[in-house]
Amino acid sequence: MPGTALKFRLPDSLVLTDLISTLRTAFPMVEEPPISLARSYYDSFDWRLFQAGKVLWRETARRQQRLVLTDTDEEQSGEFQPLSGQMPGFHRELPPGRLREQVAALLDMRVLLPVADVGVTEQIYRVLDEEEKTLLRIATGSYRGTIPGSKGSIPLGGWLRLFPVRGYLKDLDRVQSFLGTEIGLTPASGGILELALTAMGTRPLDYSSKLKFHFSPEERADKAAKKIHLHLLDTLEQNLPGTLADLDSEFLHDLRVAVRRTRSALTQIKGVFEPSAVERFKERLGWVGQITGPTRDMDVYLLDYADYRDSLPERFRKDLEPLHDFLLAHQRQAQRALSRKLRSKAFQELMMDWRTFLEAPVQNSPQGVDGALPIGDVAGKRIYKIFKRVLRQGLAIGADSPPEALHELRKDCKKLRYLIEFFRSLYPQDLIDPVIKTLKALLDNLGDFQDMEVQALKLREFAHEMLREGEVPADTLLAMGMLVDGLLNRQQRARDAFAKRFARFAGKGNRAAFKSLFSENKSSESLA
Repeated sequence: MPGTALKFRLPDSLVLTDLISTLRTAFPMVEEPPISLARSYYDSFDWRLFQAGKVLWRETARRQQRLVLTDTDEEQSGEFQPLSGQMPGFHRELPPGRLREQVAALLDMRVLLPVADVGVTEQIYRVLDEEEKTLLRIATGSYRGTIPGSKGSIPLGGWLRLFPVRGYLKDLDRVQSFLGTEIGLTPASGGILELALTAMGTRPLDYSSKLKFHFSPEERADKAAKKIHLHLLDTLEQNLPGTLADLDSEFLHDLRVAVRRTRSALTQIKGVFEPSAVERFKERLGWVGQITGPTRDMDVYLLDYADYRDSLPERFRKDLEPLHDFLLAHQRQAQRALSRKLRSKAFQELMMDWRTFLEAPVQNSPQGVDGALPIGDVAGKRIYKIFKRVLRQGLAIGADSPPEALHELRKDCKKLRYLIEFFRSLYPQDLIDPVIKTLKALLDNLGDFQDMEVQALKLREFAHEMLREGEVPADTLLAMGMLVDGLLNRQQRARDAFAKRFARFAGKGNRAAFKSLFSENKSSESLA
């Protein structure tokens, strides 16, 4: 039905037949055949559609299916697309059209997952004038929600919706006023999805890989560190099922980022834990980084494949297809090996031991020499120390410096970024945000420099491996050589841009900002 609907939630005490009788006394109404339909709602694991104010569902009625994309209130006019067969997983599998274009722009590489199923039974009434023209449509209905994959449903209550007809908005106002004054109903906000998720004990945006900590400067350093590590462990465990099932590449990506952040926090938030525990868990978590690396490498090259192909002149693009087949086969092989290791006793014991360590209450007598110190002092001192190291390294890099110097600088810049992001709540947002922005710009440049080199070397390695595994068309090897040349040219451009990017980071204003925010001479009270 076209137009924007007003909706009202019906209280449990209101008898629907009594409501309809009351409306019939005030307005001429004609009843239409009832409608029964099913809605299955979809979003990515990290709620990318909902974050953008969008809701996507598959609607089934009278053996017909369609996809609907609307705003989160679900009553705005949206995009509709007929659908046949199974629900697609990725945006590229959706039927061509505006709906796919909008979903693709939001989802990127993420897979669509079912988040709620809702059964709808709705009765439509048309409000008529003296000439029996339709002035307004009234829909009354009841909904039942189901968690995808589970049995049984949860009643979501009764609803009434008003659908205006163009040119008759005064009649919409008249019926709305009647519902308010005579029945006591007020318009409701939100959509069916939010209602269903709330009833089922779920909420949108219940997952995010972003770091959002809130620390007091006086909080004990060991207690704050445990909060950071527990959040990262939760993130790792939340992404484990999707990684094992290989639903999309971002599950493994977020899992690996959680591991990297954890190892960085263990080594960079110094003196808060007993040293032997730090070394033990750093080594065991390093093993997780190692076993997840091969699968992630293949994921990255598959994600970049379209860009690789499109970077070549059109007449050479088909020559790359054997590379795509190679990447797919090796990704599946690496994924099988990874799944075995993530299900292994060693991994399960690591997760259990690490959580037990983190959930143990902090002791009055701290395990580490700085464990009982205020986190404001510990964080500021450490951040400023790493910043000065980054300055020394970057200022020592010249035109003739080897690539390894930039790689080492990148490692320390990442440590610095993690520390600042862990503790950004200790500092005024208007001062900390520009510091993070400048650091990210430098890291982007260093990342481009290293990534281009790594990818170029890896493509050469793939070429040799493809030759070992069987015959490879000469044209494929030539096309891969063209890719390597292109990557090395991009690496050189990043190298050429480094001096200007680092000069901005090392500039007088940024140095002053770091000293003002993080200098070890500052007291913890001045950080809040």
